[in-house]
Amino acid sequence: MSCCLELALDRAEGALLRVLGTIERRGWNVLSVNAASTAQAYAVNVTLEGERDPEILCRQLLRLVDVREVTVVEPKVAGA
Repeated sequence: MSCCLELALDRAEGALLRVLGTIERRGWNVLSVNAASTAQAYAVNVTLEGERDPEILCRQLLRLVDVREVTVVEPKVAGA
């Protein structure tokens, strides 16, 4: 099963690496990452593939210090 997450992160040193590391350690494969930054925050879209419940991953990511918000969104289908 694949899913997409939208994350809002504080722009802190190592914040993006901590998020990606947590995703991989929780058994998900990262298919794509798209990140944009402002002076104080990152807006990150991550497409994932895995067999686990994405809501559980969201709760785990929200425990990280620099994560402000995590939302599961429907994956975009190419050509649609």
